[in-house]
Amino acid sequence: MEEKTETAAQNRKPDYNRHSLQEQPIEFYTQKFREADPAEIAVRTHTDYNKEKHCFTLRFLGRDYSISWPGFEITPQIADNSGRVLILRYLLFAEYEAFSNHFISFRDMPSGDLYFGPFQGRCIFRFNHKYGSRKSVFQKVLEGMGATKVDYADACYDVEFLPELYIRFILWEGDDEFPASSQILFSDNFKKAFATYDLAEAGGVCLNAFSAWEADHA
Repeated sequence: MEEKTETAAQNRKPDYNRHSLQEQPIEFYTQKFREADPAEIAVRTHTDYNKEKHCFTLRFLGRDYSISWPGFEITPQIADNSGRVLILRYLLFAEYEAFSNHFISFRDMPSGDLYFGPFQGRCIFRFNHKYGSRKSVFQKVLEGMGATKVDYADACYDVEFLPELYIRFILWEGDDEFPASSQILFSDNFKKAFATYDLAEAGGVCLNAFSAWEADHA
């Protein structure tokens, strides 16, 4: 039975590669979503599904969204197309696993070394450039978004990306001797929800959300 379950999970997984967002656009996943069984999605991901209204309720970056099936209409709207694709991938392929309060680095993910370069450029360097000399702004944004403060480094927060899936943003301020540095970690249950390269997209979506919150509250 365990072998059959593992095979079924592998069959659900798409053939990911570093250009998957471009090669498999949102229309591809939307069609897969239309063909999917909403009851199976609800059980597999522990996501609430209203049979009468034909919609899921999903928490994404601290906010509850209504997602219709089979049309994939999100209320309120999500402008970030990468965020919409990741939600689709989550509903289609993720296996729920509770948060264990254990975090791992990107390199600890399967094939993490292979994809670390794009992740470092798109997430860590960007995070460091944006907030390395603006710790107070980073703290204001993360606390405004309801992230959980962690007593570590100069500033550290856990962001709930999707239910039970947390991303930890860590910042060390620079000084006269050392430049600012940063790190981004992922709760270890991300392995059950996304392919490794998706974590670069997830980090980027979070940074986009930080920028949007900052602009809205300037």
